[in-house]
Amino acid sequence: MNKLNQAGFELEWVTLQNQYDSYEKHAFLIKLFSMALCTVMLFHTKLDFLFVLLLLLAWLLEGIWKTFQSRIANRILKVEYAIAQKVDDTPMQFHSDWAASRGSLVALASEYIKSCLTPTVFVPHSIIVSAGLIVAFII
Repeated sequence: MNKLNQAGFELEWVTLQNQYDSYEKHAFLIKLFSMALCTVMLFHTKLDFLFVLLLLLAWLLEGIWKTFQSRIANRILKVEYAIAQKVDDTPMQFHSDWAASRGSLVALASEYIKSCLTPTVFVPHSIIVSAGLIVAFII
């Protein structure tokens, strides 16, 4: 691997890692928003159904967000492999790699659903939505 490619991969890795971490922070903010929305439901009983729909939408949005994050992780792994193995590859190919592997609309929707069902997304949102349903229909 030439020095220019090495430097390019190192720069790409730092950039992607920072983005990956940023996505994690924003995913946490989505969860906090859902919890705040659930709390607001306690005081506005006339809009309970709308609040539950918003909670479900936040869950879906985090799934989409985590799908984007997983694409960053895939590229980070490829960059790390190239650096470790000194593979003579071209750095700065995040979008090209993704475009080459992008499936159909159904495949993309399936990716989003899979992300919604990963434990770090599913568990908090299922608890928040369950609490929202309890507030909406029992309290």
